[in-house]
Amino acid sequence: MKTMKLLAFLIFFFSVTQKSMAQEKMGQVYIIRSTGYEGSLINFRVYIDDKLVCKIKNKQFSIHDIAVGDHTVSVASGGISTGKKSEPLKFTVEEGKINYIQFNRAGKLICQEIMKSSAEQIYKKAARIDNCLPKE
Repeated sequence: MKTMKLLAFLIFFFSVTQKSMAQEKMGQVYIIRSTGYEGSLINFRVYIDDKLVCKIKNKQFSIHDIAVGDHTVSVASGGISTGKKSEPLKFTVEEGKINYIQFNRAGKLICQEIMKSSAEQIYKKAARIDNCLPKE
């Protein structure tokens, strides 16, 4: 009887530990803001899949680990605004890959995915922020 209980416990233990050790596949997203002078004093609120992930100022960037798959990103102007988000940008995250998202303000807020070479030139001139979620 003790052997059966021990065997059942071991089977349960190993099945639970295997599930907890299985990690979700992840990629990275660089959120880059370098919008020039227009609106530079106003922070932006960044949403990934309609969830607030960051408040970011001009000439800043942040790095986010995100699950593999299709996602959307949008941005809303901070301060006194309508709170209206930009049109969502759809992007696909692949395991171990990096996506670069930049915000522009040409009359209205837009999100655009950019290439690594362009992103490197921009974020080298920007400050990295690691804890950009607003305090609740």
